[in-house]
Amino acid sequence: MKKKVLEIFRRSIKTFKNLEKIDIIATFGSIMILDDPLFDDLDVIVVSKEKSDRDDFISHLANNFKKENFEPIVFKLTIFKPKKEKDNQILIHAIEHYKDLPDLLEKQWKSVVNSMKKDMVILHGDKNFPDKLPLYTLNKKELLNPLFKWSKKINSEAEFINFQKYLLKIIPILKKDYPYVDLNNLNGMQELSNGKLPWKKKLERIRDLLSKHQ
Repeated sequence: MKKKVLEIFRRSIKTFKNLEKIDIIATFGSIMILDDPLFDDLDVIVVSKEKSDRDDFISHLANNFKKENFEPIVFKLTIFKPKKEKDNQILIHAIEHYKDLPDLLEKQWKSVVNSMKKDMVILHGDKNFPDKLPLYTLNKKELLNPLFKWSKKINSEAEFINFQKYLLKIIPILKKDYPYVDLNNLNGMQELSNGKLPWKKKLERIRDLLSKHQ
């Protein structure tokens, strides 16, 4: 299925009628690990002067998935990531529109910029674009503050479950990628998530763990 998704993605780029108006189309993450059949969503990075051109491409991509009997679900923010409920559903993470490189660096978390630099695959545009991204040396506050701010915005159990799943995925990655940062206060996250506490109490304790960088 992953190869089929990537094939549709590549074909959508080739058939987009206003491709010359878009500087970069790229992806990163699990979709490019072809020896692993599993992936959560298709991350789509678009750099274009006009947001309307970026939106037109995302619409074109979604329509191409529909033609192949997939059910595309487009979302922008990880905080509002929908739940996949059917096998033929494709979650398209249409990451924030970027006008240019400075705009990307202003809008995106520094840790995500580092991941982009390491893992981004350019499917249209300047193949050297990842080399132009900075590699940030981050401290504990810079790594955890975006997650802490996210935790403060959670108002429902569904939002909490989404947040918790992301934390359980990202914390081992942060520990591997930033071995010079002490994240030992997050070691109890897995145990906490598997506990029988109400979600609001879990959220309160997670906020407390994340706030230790303050």
